[in-house]
Amino acid sequence: MNITIYYLTKKIIIQEKKQITDNQSFNDLDLLNKSELRSQFEKFINQNVDEILMYSAENLELGFEKYRKLFKVIYAAGGLIKQNDSYLFIFRLKKWDLPKGKIDMGESPEEAAIRECEEECAITKLTITSELESTYHIYEYKGDYALKKTFWYAMDTKHSGSLKPQIEENIERVEWFNIEQINNEVIVNTYPAILDVLKNGI
Repeated sequence: MNITIYYLTKKIIIQEKKQITDNQSFNDLDLLNKSELRSQFEKFINQNVDEILMYSAENLELGFEKYRKLFKVIYAAGGLIKQNDSYLFIFRLKKWDLPKGKIDMGESPEEAAIRECEEECAITKLTITSELESTYHIYEYKGDYALKKTFWYAMDTKHSGSLKPQIEENIERVEWFNIEQINNEVIVNTYPAILDVLKNGI
């Protein structure tokens, strides 16, 4: 098992040492201090050669806990919504995405996922059917960087009305796509973390 953190199209992978094979080269996360890790991160995102930065840790959870302390951590939740044989997508900032947003104080990830989907798409009658794997990505935030963990849920809906994009959140369109349309339109123009959600949820 490993944890993948995205920065744009780049990947930071943390893997347990016992799972590493001889032909793999990893930085030892357990031996690096905070300033060394931060320096490696900044060098990695500012050069155009390597697309993957790999770390090994004796304990995956402890290693990830150490790494995420480099950043402000933000929690979000969203949904992969299905109705019949189609899935719901939003078009925002020139890419196809899934509805999601930050978790409010006192809110559970499940509650936040449903609320955000309702707000961003004007959809109703949502039911969570299963929990999908969470995703992680780093982005620029208030002059520094934040690491966002997004909880994802597979959902069904009995919504029968029209859909409306939340314009104030820069959402231009809300569309239902079948598998063929997802392969032809979404996969070629979405984020790496969304590809992981689709791989796990469809």
